[in-house]
Amino acid sequence: MKRFQFGILTSLHDDDAVTLLRALDSALASGQINAEVPCVLCNVPERPSDTELARRVEAVKALHSLRRLIFFPSREFAPELREQSRARWRAEHDRALLQLLPQGVRLYLSVGYMQILSAEILNALDVLNLHPAIPQIGPIGMWPKVMEEQALRPLPYLLAVPHEKLAQEIPEIMSISYLKAGGMLHIATEQTDRGPVISWYEFPLSSERLKELWVAVTARVRAEGLERARREPIWKELVHQIRREQFQYETPLMLLTLAKLSAGLWEIRERTLYIDGQPYPHGYCLNREIVSRPPI
Repeated sequence: MKRFQFGILTSLHDDDAVTLLRALDSALASGQINAEVPCVLCNVPERPSDTELARRVEAVKALHSLRRLIFFPSREFAPELREQSRARWRAEHDRALLQLLPQGVRLYLSVGYMQILSAEILNALDVLNLHPAIPQIGPIGMWPKVMEEQALRPLPYLLAVPHEKLAQEIPEIMSISYLKAGGMLHIATEQTDRGPVISWYEFPLSSERLKELWVAVTARVRAEGLERARREPIWKELVHQIRREQFQYETPLMLLTLAKLSAGLWEIRERTLYIDGQPYPHGYCLNREIVSRPPI
């Protein structure tokens, strides 16, 4: 029986990408994920001039189970065409990229791949994208934008509660589905962050630290207005705390999903998750296995 295979696309955009790749490397080495990774495509130079990026490249080169690295720096590809027509450039770029990828591998995992995918890629591959929000109703965009919106969404509900009652009301308010945080693995499509969902987790933003921050931020908004409050250090701490609590579950989501796929317990057919032959068109919530410890 052919061993499960998947490739990886990454831009090594930040240290979170390196953290996720290291976790993948360990899971592959230990057998938690029983799979082969025929290539890790990095769309950055192999020897970048940027010091931080160079450090990340070296960190990935040091991994043991992800040794098949391909460097394809997007910014160096047809710069004149990029200036003339971004859409044409993207299509040509992705055609060239597809020529570098191994034949027969359809499933790819995006680990901080910052290039918008053209129809060339989307039609040829199933690209699993890790997005830091819950399916369908969670914010879209990169994680800083998502966390900012996660901080803004509860404010109308919080401001409607008298300040002296706020702390005790926060758990119930944060149980509203629209206000929950989480993360998902979905198949990338032309509709940003809204492709078919494979797996996800969710949790309420009501840890003890977040309750303290919600009370403090709400008081600032009442006193100063939203725009001034958003310039205060307490607002930045709220946004960063949401990200800390959200990010801690991303690695388990990724590892558990790939472990189940590699063991044959799950299958992706026609961009839909199947478990025991049954389709799960809305994906599978892994909360029971992931969110089993208290937030940071």
